[in-house]
Amino acid sequence: MLLQYVVSNFKSIGHPVEFSMFPIQSTEDERFLKSIPTKNGTWQVLRRGGFFGPNASGKSSFIESIAFARDFIVDGQKSGKGIRIDQFRGDFEELKGISTFQFVLYLDEEVYEYGFSLDRYQVYEEWLMQLTATGFLPLFTRATDSDGKTEIDIESRFAQKNSRERILAEILKDSIQENQRNQLFLYKLHDNGIKKAEKIVDWFRSLQIIFPETKVKALPIRMEADTELRIYIGDMLRKMDTCVFEISVASKEIDFHDFAEKLQVPQEILEEIEEIRNGIVNFAGKYFVFAENKKKRTVLVQLNFMHKLNGKVIPFDIDEESDGTQRLLDLLPMLFAMREDSHAIYFVDEIDRSLHTKLSQYLLSEFVNSCENTYNQIIFTAHDVNLINTNEFRQEEIWFIEKNNLGESRLRPLSDFNLKKGQDALKAYLSGRFGAVPMIRRDF
Repeated sequence: MLLQYVVSNFKSIGHPVEFSMFPIQSTEDERFLKSIPTKNGTWQVLRRGGFFGPNASGKSSFIESIAFARDFIVDGQKSGKGIRIDQFRGDFEELKGISTFQFVLYLDEEVYEYGFSLDRYQVYEEWLMQLTATGFLPLFTRATDSDGKTEIDIESRFAQKNSRERILAEILKDSIQENQRNQLFLYKLHDNGIKKAEKIVDWFRSLQIIFPETKVKALPIRMEADTELRIYIGDMLRKMDTCVFEISVASKEIDFHDFAEKLQVPQEILEEIEEIRNGIVNFAGKYFVFAENKKKRTVLVQLNFMHKLNGKVIPFDIDEESDGTQRLLDLLPMLFAMREDSHAIYFVDEIDRSLHTKLSQYLLSEFVNSCENTYNQIIFTAHDVNLINTNEFRQEEIWFIEKNNLGESRLRPLSDFNLKKGQDALKAYLSGRFGAVPMIRRDF
C-alpha cells in the first residue's frame, strides 16, 4: 500500500507537496479504512484519494510525477546518459535545480521509506529506511558531496557483514562514480539479484497508472483468451446502461495484403508491419496477430459489441462505440483484476472523462465494495465536482489542488478545513471556500 508521497520540482510542482493516505486522528468517520499491522503498532490507511481542481492546476502533473519515479526506478538509466526530467520552469533558487521523490510504502507487513533526489545529470541523494518499534532506521543512504564524490553507507539491517549480499552491495557501491552517478543504487542492487532490493523494485513495478490516452493492451486478445473477463465486462456494460448487452470475439486467418489493400493502408505502414515476424499490431481499431511458421499467417481478432436495434441484433466495432463506452473499456479491466490481486494500486488521471456522474460514482463505490478484504488502493483525478460528496467519501479522501501566485501547484485535503457535520461540501467548494476553483477574469 502507498502510505505517503512527497514530490518537489516536477512540472507544475515547485516546492514540496505532500500526499497522505493516513486519516486524521480526530475523525469519527470509520468508513473506507484498512488496518495494517506494523512494527510500530496497528495503523489505519485510506483506500482512496481523489484530486479536484481547475484546469492546469497540476492534477496530471502529480500523476505524471508518480509515473516518472516508477519508470526511473524500474527501468534504470544507461550509464553516462542525461536524465530526462521535466522540472518546474520557475527556477526557485533554493531548490538548486534538484527534484525529490519520496515514498512511504507498506509491503509484506513492513513499512519502508524510499526516496531520491536528482537533476538532469545525476542522482544526489538516495535512501532506503525501514520502520522499527522506535521509528525509521536506515538500510542504506547515499549522498554526493560538494566535490561530486558519491558516498553510500550500507547498514547491517540491509545485509549482514561478510554475507554474500553485503559483499556484492559493497562492490556495487564503489561503481557509483563518474558515468554511473545518473543511476539509482536500488536499481543496481535489484539488477544484481539482491532480494531486499528486488521486492522494493517489484512494488514500484506493480503500480498501475492510467492516463486518458492509455488503452488496455491487446484487449481483444485478452478477451479471446479469458472468457471470464469478456463476460464480466459485457455484464458491467449492460448494467451501466451503455446499450451493449453482450461482447463476442471473432478471429479468422486472413491474407493481410488483400485486407490492407481494402483498408488502403499507406505503403510505409505496410512495410513496417511486414517486418514483424511474431507479434500484435493495432491498426484502424483492428488487431492483427502475426505468427511465423512455414507459411506466415495473419489472424484478425475483433471485438463485437452487440446492440439490439429495432428488434435486431447488430454488432458494433470498438471505434463505433461512444467515447463513454470506450472509456469504460479502459477502466473495467482494472476492477476485474482487483478481484484476483489483493495488493493492487491504481493511479487514474481523469477517471470521469466522458462518463456521467452516476457512472463515475458507481465505479468508485464498486472499487470499495470489491476490495474490502484486500490492500488495494486507487488514487484518481477528476473534473466532475459532483463527486465531492462527504456521504460517499471521507474528508481525507478529497484533495484540492491549485496554483499559487508563483505558478506552482499546492495541495490540501478537505480535512484541513473546518467543515461541519452535515454541511454541503459541494456547495462550499463552488462558493470558493476551499479554493481550487477557476477564477473567471472580468477585466478583458
